[in-house]
Formats: sequence, structure tokens, C-alpha cells
Amino acid sequence: MQKPPHALEVYALSGAESYQISPAARTFWYVASVASAAASGFHGYKRNQSVGWAVGWFLLGGLFPIITPVVAVAQGYAKPAKR
Repeated sequence: MQKPPHALEVYALSGAESYQISPAARTFWYVASVASAAASGFHGYKRNQSVGWAVGWFLLGGLFPIITPVVAVAQGYAKPAKR
């Protein structure tokens, strides 16, 4: 099946060879992102008692599902910040 002439693919812009991500890997990454976002949002709220911080941590947890939970654990997961 041919793609329409106006369709762009990201890998075509980067010059890299085309490859397909397996459905299992894609599903794993989605689940990891959602779980990380939820856990990070909880940590952000409990740590700062602020919905704004919870939203920020939630977004970072979804974008960086491996790094953000590691930072949260290093801070003392869901423990209030020392002020």
C-alpha cells in the first residue's frame, strides 16, 4: 500500500534507516510511561503538598519513564521535602 505524497515519517527526516518497533516493545513502553507518570505524580504531590508539583512530576514521569522514578527514589519516595 502506497502512502500519500504528503505523508512524512520522522525517520526519513533524520536520515536513519527505517525500522519498525515491535508491538510488544511499544506496549511495554506505553505501560512503563503510564506507570512512571502515576508514581511520579504521587511522589510530587506527597513531597511538596502541591498539585502543581504533582502535575510537573506526572509529565516528567511520562516523558522520561526510566529517569524520573530513579530521581524520586533518590529523593526519598513520597517523603516530604525538608524545608
